[in-house]
Amino acid sequence: MLASWTFVLGLTSWSFAKILTSKRHFDPDGIGPASPPEPGKFDSEGRPTGRG
Repeated sequence: MLASWTFVLGLTSWSFAKILTSKRHFDPDGIGPASPPEPGKFDSEGRPTGRG
């Protein structure tokens, strides 16, 4: 049980660290920071764009 919780908490910590340290910025509404927004990975229909 200890190994399971260690894995779950480690994976959660790793995921949050990866998200929060990402340098890319996706801003769909255009009111975000001054850096230009990055294009999304999916188009408006939900299909992959082949980018990223």
